[in-house]
Amino acid sequence: MEPIVLWQHKWGLTFHIPWYLFLGGLAGGTMTVACLADLLTGSQGRLQRFAKAAAYVTVPAIVLGGLALTFHLGKPERGIAFPLFFTNYQSWMTIGGWILGAFAPLAIAYAAAWYLNSGRRFRVLLAVVGAPLGVIMSLYTGFLLSAAWVIPGGRWYVPLWDNTYLPVLFVLSGLSTGVAAAGLGTLLMARFSGPAAHDPMEVAEMASLTDVAAIVVEAAWVYLFFSALQVGTTGQQLAYKLVTGSDLGPWFWWGFIATGLAAPLVVSVIQQLARILFHAEGKLVLGLKFLLVLTGGLMLRYVIVWGGDLKTPLVFPPSMWPVPGIGGPPIPGLGG
Repeated sequence: MEPIVLWQHKWGLTFHIPWYLFLGGLAGGTMTVACLADLLTGSQGRLQRFAKAAAYVTVPAIVLGGLALTFHLGKPERGIAFPLFFTNYQSWMTIGGWILGAFAPLAIAYAAAWYLNSGRRFRVLLAVVGAPLGVIMSLYTGFLLSAAWVIPGGRWYVPLWDNTYLPVLFVLSGLSTGVAAAGLGTLLMARFSGPAAHDPMEVAEMASLTDVAAIVVEAAWVYLFFSALQVGTTGQQLAYKLVTGSDLGPWFWWGFIATGLAAPLVVSVIQQLARILFHAEGKLVLGLKFLLVLTGGLMLRYVIVWGGDLKTPLVFPPSMWPVPGIGGPPIPGLGG
């Protein structure tokens, strides 16, 4: 018997949530890489400048992302005063509110520590807390989708939002986009702040090479994710076909795979060859690469959210469902 495919045309109409997931994951990524670079810096000036740029980018990312989520709720005051309104402490919406409530002040304090040239000891203290909190922030954006749509029996109401792969994918994407945002921020700050004491290309090239590794790991995880969907349950197989070969196919292949993964790697090779053969500086090329990574990260969120319109299919007609109390399970308090 053919399964009955269920659709709910809801997520394909949303604008705020993909942006929040993108900006939240990006902020988590920039915070993580900023703190790690700060902790590992030693005498490496490049790492210090990279950490500073990443810390600065984190603040607008989390502010804009938080606003996108708050206004999506329909009642922004509830998002702002979430401790009073979100009382289901097993919900990832509530857990995420506390994560965001801890992350945003820490991100602002860490950026302020860089801006005010606070002592390294204070920054290191913030970085020790900020590095794992950044990872948790990115993880939360994945669990917000996957954990919100579980149904009894361990089955997923939205087969694409699999909590085995999705949270890790959002962490890896947050790291790759976070490194790209920090690299782009370095170039922009050098462009608009006048003559710099240090060459911003040193930091941008370091960010570019780091991003190559992040993109390769992310691409490998995407392959594992969609390979599992391809041979998974009926719903997962339908989700695989929806994303890779149906209406979402162009967004997935051209918007995410080509723009966010393949093209940045190609641009990296071109930039390195131009630098070696022609001694070209390549600021515009690196800026283009960082923009491609960021665009691909946003397209990934749109594909994942839009794919939520496909629900787990029914394997038998609704007319065959057991009716409580009539040859089926007893009605609580009344019996069968």
